[in-house]
Amino acid sequence: MAVAIVVPLAEAALFTAGCLVIHAQRRHPDRVTVTLTCVAVLLAFVLGLALTPDSYVRDQMISVDNGEIGQQLD
Repeated sequence: MAVAIVVPLAEAALFTAGCLVIHAQRRHPDRVTVTLTCVAVLLAFVLGLALTPDSYVRDQMISVDNGEIGQQLD
């Protein structure tokens, strides 16, 4: 199987599995809502981390190494 086909196939499988779980839990809408909200928040957090520019992260790490963190609060 070609590598180019594996990712879309895995995405389709995960989507189908998610639909199956939601359909199986349709008698518990409150539980499904809370679970999907938690997943959405986690995905937003991971996306925010992934989109953080490398230069910003590097600057923050240099500040921590030099002991400069917290000096802006004084």
